[in-house]
Amino acid sequence: MRIRTGSAAFCGVVAAVYISNQVRILSLSFKELQAELQSGKLSAVDVLNVYQIKALEVDKRTNCITELVQDSEERAKQLDSDRKKGPLYGIPVSIKETYTMPGYPCTGGMMFYFDEKVTEENVLVQVLKKQGAIPFVRTNVPQTLMTFECSNSLYGTTKNPYDPTRIPGGSSGGESALIGGGGSILGMGGDIGGSLRIPAHMAGCCSLKPSGGRLSRKGQNMFNKGETLVQPQTGPMAAEVDGLVNCMRCLLVPEMFNLDPAVPPIPFREEVIWNHLLLRMFLDIYRENKLTIGFYIDDGNIKAAPACQRAVLEVKAILESQGHTLVPFKPVDVYRMAALFLKSVFADGGKSYLNVLDKDIVDNSLRRIMFAFSLPNWFRKLFSYVAKMITKDQFTSILLQSGCGVESVTEYWDLAINIENYRADFLKKWRNHKLDAVICPGFAFTAVPSGRVTDVSGGVTYTNLYNLLDYTAGTLKVTNVTQADLDNFQHYPSNTWLEKNIKKFSEGSKGLPVGVQFVGLSYQEELVLRLMKDVETCLHKNKLKEEL
Repeated sequence: MRIRTGSAAFCGVVAAVYISNQVRILSLSFKELQAELQSGKLSAVDVLNVYQIKALEVDKRTNCITELVQDSEERAKQLDSDRKKGPLYGIPVSIKETYTMPGYPCTGGMMFYFDEKVTEENVLVQVLKKQGAIPFVRTNVPQTLMTFECSNSLYGTTKNPYDPTRIPGGSSGGESALIGGGGSILGMGGDIGGSLRIPAHMAGCCSLKPSGGRLSRKGQNMFNKGETLVQPQTGPMAAEVDGLVNCMRCLLVPEMFNLDPAVPPIPFREEVIWNHLLLRMFLDIYRENKLTIGFYIDDGNIKAAPACQRAVLEVKAILESQGHTLVPFKPVDVYRMAALFLKSVFADGGKSYLNVLDKDIVDNSLRRIMFAFSLPNWFRKLFSYVAKMITKDQFTSILLQSGCGVESVTEYWDLAINIENYRADFLKKWRNHKLDAVICPGFAFTAVPSGRVTDVSGGVTYTNLYNLLDYTAGTLKVTNVTQADLDNFQHYPSNTWLEKNIKKFSEGSKGLPVGVQFVGLSYQEELVLRLMKDVETCLHKNKLKEEL
């Protein structure tokens, strides 16, 4: 069921926009667009109209939009009439459907929440508007937000802009499809297990998952609100890293800290972003300030697909060429991590999800896990051993066992202690390697065909890890799948069900985007963005050389 409204009004602007101007505006980088808006060369209305048209074109191909923000053009006109221009003046921003905005449904893809009245405006939306941005569309999500498919019975299935037979990732899949398809230059999403990073990797854009508390979550409608051990984070998605940098810079301001006093008042640290640029003017000094960065292509659960391995090694080479030291790194026991993560998010044994989906059409990507939640705990535990023997996948067994949840307050407290112990062990290993950051695959594999997410769910260990640790993590598109990558699957293992499915679903994936994760400790958002920007700049230079 589509509940989008106002498309006729949006389509009516087509005649007012010249095609040549549209192409030029869409070709501008974030910094170029920002500069032309600030100088008055472009008006907010001109830019909005161009992105409205493009967004509808992308939506026609991918089904990524849930709602068109009705007052966006009125807001653009008002901004154009004001003399004072905020730093994001005239920048159109797409918003994930879970961000509360009065007058718009905030359902998480569930019928249960469709009639809930939204009266509060999300804090980040308020701050973005204060800085001059124009929210113009709301984007699709998977049912319950707990899968990296992007499908539900309310809005339908969102498709990958590179291949409509494949997924765009989730849960911020509407955002990634729209941005990856060129219909938005900046968007806002959320992440509890990889929901900002998986879509960026699969649909060819970039994203940043801040550490807990760096950005406000007030007005972010999540559906397991009592779960506090692994907390969802809000964060930006963009076509390029400059969009992420400018968004974070404009959000980390007194306005946000006043609207949500729970957020530590830590402003954006410009010196971390810019110092390395100044240091490069004095190369010897820059080399003395090099970083030690860990890297891996196998997290201990599943070896990344060949294209994902290659992307990490390409980034490794770039960072080494910039004077950094890259050292092999292996995460601490990811099966231990997975058990802790899953037991936290499903601490109630899945009851909250069963309740909200009781009268809904359960999406295909959730049917197996919802069926498992409906079974008695003793049967789930028994079946977990059978599943492990059949699939040879330890993650499947962990999912079934951890999905039983906790049975007492004491067990919940023990879970909290075990999470803290894991975090301490991981930090100890990080410190022993004297790391400043880590790079690793954006995900275990590239976008899979729609409807097949359940068959490859074990890949989430690549992203769940940094939610459990509450580390900063960003994803940058680095390359695209090549024929050589597909040929290299002949050397990829086929021992487990997951490995076999990764190989199977990679058939026909040539050309799909491939991302790399950049990871820093908690509250190291600026450092992660700096590394992402350095690598992106080098990738652009290399691309220009190839085109000459």
